[in-house]
Amino acid sequence: MPLTLTQVHGMVMVIGLMIFASTGVLFARYGRSIRFGNRRQLLGKAVWFQIHRFLLSISSILTLLGFLLILVRKGGQWANLATSDIRAFIHSIFGGTIVCCTMVQVWLALYRCHPQSRYRYIFDWSHRIVGLTVFILVIPTIFLISDAMSRFRPNLVPIFSCWIGWIVIVVLVLERIQYKQRSIVTPLANSVQTADTKEENGQRNVRQDTETATSMNNDHRRYDRLKLILLLCHFLVTNVIAIVFIVYICS
Repeated sequence: MPLTLTQVHGMVMVIGLMIFASTGVLFARYGRSIRFGNRRQLLGKAVWFQIHRFLLSISSILTLLGFLLILVRKGGQWANLATSDIRAFIHSIFGGTIVCCTMVQVWLALYRCHPQSRYRYIFDWSHRIVGLTVFILVIPTIFLISDAMSRFRPNLVPIFSCWIGWIVIVVLVLERIQYKQRSIVTPLANSVQTADTKEENGQRNVRQDTETATSMNNDHRRYDRLKLILLLCHFLVTNVIAIVFIVYICS
C-alpha cells in the first residue's frame, strides 16, 4: 500500500526532530569535551562541533522537506479552525513556528561571526534560544497530532511519552555528570602557571574558539566516556522509539 503525503510528512518529521535534532542538541550541550581516541579535531574543527553541525543540518533539511510535503498535500492552504480538529490546528501553528525557527537557525549558522569576535555572544545566545525553542515545541507538536489520531492514539501517545521520559532521564543524568566534571578542582599551581603564561603571551582577554577548542584535562576522560556512552545510547533508543512510532503512522 503506497504511503500518503501526510504519512511521509509525519515520518520525515519524526526522523528529523526526534532523532537528529535531539541528538544534535544534546551533543552541543554535553559533548564538547568528548574525544574519539586521540582525535580532537576533524577537518579543522572540534569533533563535537562537526557532529553537531552534521546532525542539525540533516534535521533542518528533513524539517523543511516535511513542511513542503504537507504544504503540497493541503494545496498550500493552512488548517481551517472551523473544519479541523483544534488539536490539528494548534499542531499546525506549532509546526509552522518550528519551520520558521529552523530557517532562522540555518541563516544564523551560515552568517555567524568568528568565534573570537566581540559580537559572538549575540550569535551564541540567539542560537541557543532559537534551538531551545524548537526542542521544546517538538514535544507538544507531536503529542497533539498523536492525540488527534484517534485510530492510533492508544499506541502513539504511550510511545511518544516513552521518548519524553527518556529525554528527561538522559538530560538529568548528563547534567549530573557535567556538574561532577566541572567540580573537579584543578591544582592551584597549575592554575597560577596557566594564568601567568596567558598574561605573558598577552592572551588574558582573548576569547576561546569554541568551534576548535576541546578539553585536554585527563581527569575528565572518565566523565567524557560516560557522556559518550549515554549520547550513543540516546541515539539508539531514540531510533528504536522513532521506528515503532513510524510503523504505526504508516500502517
